[in-house]
Amino acid sequence: MILVGQKFPDRRLADIPGEVFRELSAAGFGAGLAPGSSVAIGVGSRGIGNIDVIVRAVVDFWKSRQCVPFIFPAMGSHGAATAEGQTDVLAHYDITP
Repeated sequence: MILVGQKFPDRRLADIPGEVFRELSAAGFGAGLAPGSSVAIGVGSRGIGNIDVIVRAVVDFWKSRQCVPFIFPAMGSHGAATAEGQTDVLAHYDITP
């Protein structure tokens, strides 16, 4: 047996909200939406790091475009496959109204 080491590059984002804004802006999502339009944001529970920060940035992006974003749980059977159970799962990730 021999000791093996491996180094992975540091790919952390220093500014998650800024990166979310840049990516959504570049993608052109919602370019034709009128102010006041509702925008659904599906949020899952698949272990995404900093998901609360990402979701907050997505909500803020749409609010900055004068839209009305809302979150809906999008996770299949997690949380007993009920709206209430999935809302509880999201709350565990600090994602609440």
